[in-house]
Amino acid sequence: MATNSEPSGYDEDETPPHNTSPKDPISHALKQVYDDVANEPLPDKLNSLLEQLRLGVKK
Repeated sequence: MATNSEPSGYDEDETPPHNTSPKDPISHALKQVYDDVANEPLPDKLNSLLEQLRLGVKK
């Protein structure tokens, strides 16, 4: 099994650092899309189901 002799700067169990600088347009765009989706309201039907689960109501 071959190994890389140059140090990577992080442990093998850790993920490498990501470039999250404002100059990285891909990261910025992905973060914006994620934020937009995360801030979308839940559909009424899903909210109703979640409320039923909280109250322990069975249909």
